[in-house]
Amino acid sequence: MSEGMFRPQLDPPEYIVMDGYPERFQTALASGIDEARSFLGNYGPVRVYVFGEPGEDEASRQALNDVAESYCRARRETALPGFEEDCLDGPAKRLVEVAASGGQEAFLSAVIFTDPPFAELIFINADHWGVSDLPLRGIHEYTHVFQQAHRESPGWLMEGGAVFFEAWLGSERGWVDFPRAMKRSMQSAQTGRSAGRGLKDMEYTRDLPGEMEPFHRSIAYDMGVWAVTFIIAHSETASIESYRDEFYRLLQEHGWRVAVAEYSRTSDIDEFYQQFDEFLAIPLQEQMKLLENIQR
Repeated sequence: MSEGMFRPQLDPPEYIVMDGYPERFQTALASGIDEARSFLGNYGPVRVYVFGEPGEDEASRQALNDVAESYCRARRETALPGFEEDCLDGPAKRLVEVAASGGQEAFLSAVIFTDPPFAELIFINADHWGVSDLPLRGIHEYTHVFQQAHRESPGWLMEGGAVFFEAWLGSERGWVDFPRAMKRSMQSAQTGRSAGRGLKDMEYTRDLPGEMEPFHRSIAYDMGVWAVTFIIAHSETASIESYRDEFYRLLQEHGWRVAVAEYSRTSDIDEFYQQFDEFLAIPLQEQMKLLENIQR
């Protein structure tokens, strides 16, 4: 896990969609995933699950159970010896319960006990978000596949990067207004900052510390997206393509702390944090000018 789980692929993601689920929601998700794949590269293998709340009829309930069986079959057939799991009464059961209760979830699950490891992109009751929001969710979750093809990095860099590509790539397709999305993120980031929280509190690489759960959105996602923008804008080229290529090369070779410092042209991670904290303290109008410094 620490060195990167996923590899370049020739095959596109495989979609497992609940029978009877409206096709337009899968299409919307796939458009975002494909946009991210086009820019970031095709990594995986990836299995995309799209399912939701069943109706009252037996056929609908069976369709949800069929998705759960497919989910477990993929894990079971490639599990390494000694890593077999009770999937149907374990992780699949939880997914079915969330779907049946009307819950909404979108996340990447990295299956590491199989050969090869593969990514599960899970979208539960995606129709509740609406078609217009789904391409952005597709970009966000696929970005995590790209990130996890490289060495581990902290929560703020993972989630902040996914929000960045969600907003920037989404804006190129007209799915979102990039400056407006960034302004909302800055406003959210400032709520976490006013509580005395910052990027250092989101350096987790596996499990989010319980005490940071109330600040996860405002720091990891919304402060994180501005930190990624800050890194790009202070690099030699201020190029998003260079960030994709050169930053992640540095990260793979030297780890995230060295990569952040070297790419943003600071002496070490502490100086980067200090400069970014100073940036957070200036007026919003000045902060928004940072967006003018980055280019494709």
